[in-house]
Amino acid sequence: MTTWLWVALAGAALQVVALGSDFYSAMGDDGVENKDAWIGLPHTSGLILLSAIVAIGMVAFTAAGRNPLRGRNVGLAIGIVGLLAALQVGYRMIAPPFGATTSSSETIQILGTCQWYCAPSEAADADVLAGMWIALAGCVLVALSGFLHALSRRGRETPAQPVVAATQAGMTPWLGLAAIGAVAQFVFGYTFFTVYTTQAEDGGAVTWSGWIPTPQTSNLVLAASVIVLLFVRAASRERSPLAPSALGAVIAVVGFVAGARIFYRLLEPPFGDGAEIGIAGYLSVAGAVLIAIAGIAQAQSNRDSERMPEAVPGRT
Repeated sequence: MTTWLWVALAGAALQVVALGSDFYSAMGDDGVENKDAWIGLPHTSGLILLSAIVAIGMVAFTAAGRNPLRGRNVGLAIGIVGLLAALQVGYRMIAPPFGATTSSSETIQILGTCQWYCAPSEAADADVLAGMWIALAGCVLVALSGFLHALSRRGRETPAQPVVAATQAGMTPWLGLAAIGAVAQFVFGYTFFTVYTTQAEDGGAVTWSGWIPTPQTSNLVLAASVIVLLFVRAASRERSPLAPSALGAVIAVVGFVAGARIFYRLLEPPFGDGAEIGIAGYLSVAGAVLIAIAGIAQAQSNRDSERMPEAVPGRT
């Protein structure tokens, strides 16, 4: 532990506090209204939360002497994610995401309209409130302290001491299927494929990927995909933090949570009842189901093998 890690922890606390506050005061349908971190900046709030989780997690593991990365890389991880969050918050302070319009034959994907990125001149007017300044201060504090920890002598000399399970199954076909499902659930649902088709004000059709209209769901699915892929990678290198059966159970739970959330958003589109669901939405659910099934199979196959007694020479 260095002083900079404690400073990063303080910055993460500011980030968490900011997520519960109002970010904007903007003109809505019913007059001026405040927009909090989740309603006003859904994808940015997810990035702030990610930065806080990375900082708190890395500090906790380092304090416990079980840091999964070398000290230098711990600092870089904290600093890079914090810097990305700070840049995103800074951008959204000068380019609020309100006032976006959609016209017929327009495709809204992972990039597009002011709901995602646009020039500041195209953004609607909004007053930045104290909560957003707190978020920016927390992100900057996390980023600076992470990089300073990486540059410190103690940070450079701290070895990695990850948790590694005593029993390893290595790479299995079930883990391979889970990895395929993890990629499929995000790629089909939240990149460039059409999940929703809605009607524009001029009567035309507007096609949407799932990334813009379902921000909290898309962030959850992205996190689930990353978690599964990291687990599979660790298992393939025989560095899994969990025993084979427990690893399968955790992967199954992650797949079930992601699949349930995606399926809910297909049943209850954020646009109301007027949205048409594209095949990509169902393929995204299928990817999550594949993760859950592969995780269950991984857990069951290894549980059965663990129950089988080993053969002992000289005994029948």
